[in-house]
Amino acid sequence: MTSSKSWRFWAILCLAILTCTTSAFCLEALNASGEARIGSVAFIKIAAGYDRTAERTLQGTSALGPDTRVQAVELSKAAIRLYPYDTSAWLRLAYVDSLTHARLSPEGATYLKRSYDLVAIDPFVGLWRVRFALENAQALNTELRSAVRNEAAALWRNSETQRPLREMATTIRNPAGRLSVGLWLNRLDASVAK
Repeated sequence: MTSSKSWRFWAILCLAILTCTTSAFCLEALNASGEARIGSVAFIKIAAGYDRTAERTLQGTSALGPDTRVQAVELSKAAIRLYPYDTSAWLRLAYVDSLTHARLSPEGATYLKRSYDLVAIDPFVGLWRVRFALENAQALNTELRSAVRNEAAALWRNSETQRPLREMATTIRNPAGRLSVGLWLNRLDASVAK
């Protein structure tokens, strides 16, 4: 092998090793806790990894414990620092707030509003977000209620989410929220009938 071919071979080999190593660390950050570390240094941070860890933290009955909620808030805020448009993280902050106060506080409503300000209609979390907002209907101001109504109307127009929206409307426990969505869906049905 000539020296130029040898140099190319080693450069390609080093690049392949670097690519595989970086990919492995990214996969660890995504699946483990949002960070890939060597010792105490976090050198790769991924918002989706923080989200996954926060979601796992809030599953089950342990979500009711204050330490678990603090951890979920910290992970959600870490995700937001990396990706401020992370609707799921903003909604998780609102959800933890509602767990902490047994209702949605003004701070939690601010998190919910922020999720709407960033992504007004979210096909991935829209059904959950509408349900959550309506379960906390008393905490919604006029602007936030309007955003929820607009998202519900958009979801209703999608044939894939229309049925789940109708089913959700019958299972909302908050009477004010159930009444609101019932009225919204009746108006949408009436507009189609014309």
